[in-house]
Amino acid sequence: MIKREVIPLKQHPDFILALPGSKSITNRAFLCAALAKGKSRLYGTLESGDTYVMTRALKKLGVQFKRIKDTVEITGCGQKFEKKGKVTLDLHNAGTATRFLTAIMAVREGETVITGDKRMQERPMADLIDGLEQLGVSIEYLNRKGCPPIKIGNSKLKTLNSKQAQNLKSKVQNYVVKMKGDKSSQYFSALLMLGPLLDKPLRIEVVGDLVSKPYIDITIAVMKVFGVKVKNNKYQSFIIKPQKYKAADYHIEGDASAASYWISMAYLHDGKVSFSNLQTPSLNKKFVHKGKTASASLKGKKLNKKSIQGDASYGKILKSIGKGEINMNSMPDSAMTLAITASFKKEVTKITGLSTLRIKETDRLAALEKELKKVGVRVKTTKDSITVEGPIEDPIDGISDKQSIGPSIGSSICTYNDHRMAMCFAVVGTMVPGIVIENPGCTDKTYPQFWNDLERAYLSPIKLGQKNLVLTGMRCSGKTRNGKKIAKLLGRKFVDLDDEIIKDQCMSIPETVKKHGWPYFRKVEQKMCSKYANAKNLVIATGGGVILNPKNMKALKINGVNVFLFADPNEIIRRITKQAGTRPSLTGKKPEKEIYDVWHKRRDLYLKYADFVWDNTSGKVLGENLDRIFK
Repeated sequence: MIKREVIPLKQHPDFILALPGSKSITNRAFLCAALAKGKSRLYGTLESGDTYVMTRALKKLGVQFKRIKDTVEITGCGQKFEKKGKVTLDLHNAGTATRFLTAIMAVREGETVITGDKRMQERPMADLIDGLEQLGVSIEYLNRKGCPPIKIGNSKLKTLNSKQAQNLKSKVQNYVVKMKGDKSSQYFSALLMLGPLLDKPLRIEVVGDLVSKPYIDITIAVMKVFGVKVKNNKYQSFIIKPQKYKAADYHIEGDASAASYWISMAYLHDGKVSFSNLQTPSLNKKFVHKGKTASASLKGKKLNKKSIQGDASYGKILKSIGKGEINMNSMPDSAMTLAITASFKKEVTKITGLSTLRIKETDRLAALEKELKKVGVRVKTTKDSITVEGPIEDPIDGISDKQSIGPSIGSSICTYNDHRMAMCFAVVGTMVPGIVIENPGCTDKTYPQFWNDLERAYLSPIKLGQKNLVLTGMRCSGKTRNGKKIAKLLGRKFVDLDDEIIKDQCMSIPETVKKHGWPYFRKVEQKMCSKYANAKNLVIATGGGVILNPKNMKALKINGVNVFLFADPNEIIRRITKQAGTRPSLTGKKPEKEIYDVWHKRRDLYLKYADFVWDNTSGKVLGENLDRIFK
């Protein structure tokens, strides 16, 4: 299994990101544009697993997609799909695509089978299917009742009986659907987008309270862009008259739920963050670039003055941590981020309104409870809530043995193939050492660039003055390569301590170690560190074991800023294997075994002496952003 370790931050983060396009907006816009007549141009769309599933399905139905750089051009079907006859749509574990297309296929000519992967076939859709059946749609369960796969028959929609119609004040006989509001707002969004395609007005009545109302707001806002109006009666009912979707050019804002990870990271580390493609409310100046988001723009076009996503207000919720109950019914995705953030606060935090998390990519409440307990957090859940009691002491400054947060030896974080689990626990990893994420690639579902953006989050500005920049880290972490680039950028001399040792001993390091042994090599290394203790304006790359001797680090930090250059151990092994023969073995073991042993012995020392930490696992993000660090 592929895993990735997340390294703690030592510095206060200070960064600006371009978020991935909102998945919620992208998939709604794709569907509305597909139903419109003519060409729509969408800017800033999300490219991910979920949106790929939606576009692939729409293409199969005859909708034309064309990508030109960062623009998607869609030639819509004019509310009538070209594809006739029987069609099977495999929508994997994409909930939005599955729910939305289930409703829209009710008006397609031909039989449609909607299916998905194993988890999708466990996710309930009974309320949506019941709603469609109220309209007269013929739907058959092909396996488990209430879940995909389903078969939608080639049937005409019918009105409800005349007695129900007479109870409506409207002179026009409406289609009427009554549906419980406590399961998923996606069911309602699906019917809302179906409404304009019908030959009579559709009235959707909410039974009980409607969950996740902001996602309904997103649906209505996107439909409005494409020329369709919805009457919202205080979320108790909705009326959609027969209308035509109209082609439009639309700039899609950044994903607000994705922003929650970076906002929490900045909050926990007393740092700053802002986004170039998302308008967020004015937040605590300690962790948001003041004024930056106010001028956010995309392709020369100003974004909406106010985000249409409810999660954009996530930052304001953070001040409520430890102050009783927090109802996150309106932003359940960001509630996961809130839960892991609360884990680092002393007070008890109870987060409620989370029933929908039980039926997501995994049972997210159960997953959060299990994995938070794995790292020492006290947590309990109910059917719709999670209560987190944070540590007594701050994990950065030290925690008591009984109340500590940190992973058990040999443990790793199971993501359950859920992108949000991976991203939430990445935030945890920036606070405490030893967080290893299983299946990190699951973030491709909604945020393919997440790990690269995580590396960017470490790249806070550094002011050196005349101090040396000292790079420490494991062998093959990129100290020499990036050190040379930095020296060139700053107009400084570059010093590689390993090269200095080679010159001093008139032989290679493997030869020195073979002839004299490691203790001798370490003495020579100490001599070189002392030699540069009082130097100025240098960029110094050190050997991997320099941190083993406190005297080395004391000398190098006399006039130096120490940056620990991290790369995931798996990536270190790959690089060392590629350069086999150029580096001496420390223990005589195979790289796979040796690197992990050495890393576990040295990690705390690297962090102890670091003033800054950089993550260079990708091997490219750091090099592309050096000018941003050293302004």
